[in-house]
Amino acid sequence: MATTPQVRILFDRRKRATATVKGTVEIEVVSNGERLRLSTGVCVLRQQWKGGSVINHPKEAELNKKIREMYDDIFARLSTMVKSGIIDLQLLKGSKARVVEEKDDFLVWLEQRIMIRGVTEPTRRQHLVMHRCLKEFGMIRRFEDLNTRNIKLWDDFIRTKVSAQSSIHGYHKRLKPYVVEAIQLGLITSNPYENMRIPRGHSEGIKFLSEEERDRIADLECYGPVEKARDLFIFACYTGLSYTDLVKIRKEDLIKEGDDYCIKDKRQKTKVPYTIVLLPQAMDILKKYNFCLNIMSNQKCNENLKLIAQMADIHINLTMHVGRHTFATWALSKGVGIETVSKMLAHTTVTMTENYAKVLQSSVYQGYNVLKSAANG
Repeated sequence: MATTPQVRILFDRRKRATATVKGTVEIEVVSNGERLRLSTGVCVLRQQWKGGSVINHPKEAELNKKIREMYDDIFARLSTMVKSGIIDLQLLKGSKARVVEEKDDFLVWLEQRIMIRGVTEPTRRQHLVMHRCLKEFGMIRRFEDLNTRNIKLWDDFIRTKVSAQSSIHGYHKRLKPYVVEAIQLGLITSNPYENMRIPRGHSEGIKFLSEEERDRIADLECYGPVEKARDLFIFACYTGLSYTDLVKIRKEDLIKEGDDYCIKDKRQKTKVPYTIVLLPQAMDILKKYNFCLNIMSNQKCNENLKLIAQMADIHINLTMHVGRHTFATWALSKGVGIETVSKMLAHTTVTMTENYAKVLQSSVYQGYNVLKSAANG
């Protein structure tokens, strides 16, 4: 049975240190009978070492920091290996387990490139989630760590976090442009993805609620954060706005046209302009929150929507975006033209909107299957 790897700091293993001869400081790793010793690059006299630390040295703090950072680096890498079920001490040796110099630090460079990349803020946040996942993984810190083997191990690590293949593919998709940039800038010489294929995965299709399910959620008696998440979701169901667009709304954005109030804006994601008329249900929610719906993060909304789904006996993964899908399918089912719905949703092409029409056609067939069963029964 595999045992937990042991890590310890060694001084003067060969017993050569004296008052005038320096001894070396090493980090020893032991796992399943295999032993690996890695030099820290720190050498001090016998009287300058005590209790696992450098003492009485002009650079005492700097040397202790170097040893501690290297120890923590190795420990983090080993923890990642234990989680992935693959413990290979040679990976530590191959990376030389040294403290990362700034010019070699891929993670620092990656974060800088993410922050200056010309993307929308929601997309930037997704890229930063990818960056945090790499940092937690711990085995890709330097440019030299960007190799096919480590990318494969990172893929295994991602699978401990998420299960959907489409989500796994998303992490790799967000990293790949930066890998290409690193090649173009001469920071790495080869593409670690060159001999790898990360399947996109099968789409689970568009998820939406029926009118009855939507109304069941609207009628729930709830309080606090759950009530706020419910209201934001219902607002999406009656406007078709995504979370990032609905939280931008302010009272001054409302335009009076006849008896109706409208909002004209551009989608945060695509910059495509849209015009929506605020239906009574949406207007009531805006008034309830004093025309400001920036009351909860998207993540918290989705967390509370899981509870709401249970309360309303809804059997799909309820998210804020399901509200947008629900609006689209509801509008089409009521006879609103597909080109009009496309403009309501600010889709870049009508082809995107046609996906909702396909879903509705599928539901029609399912409905007739139910009726056939009833007729034959």
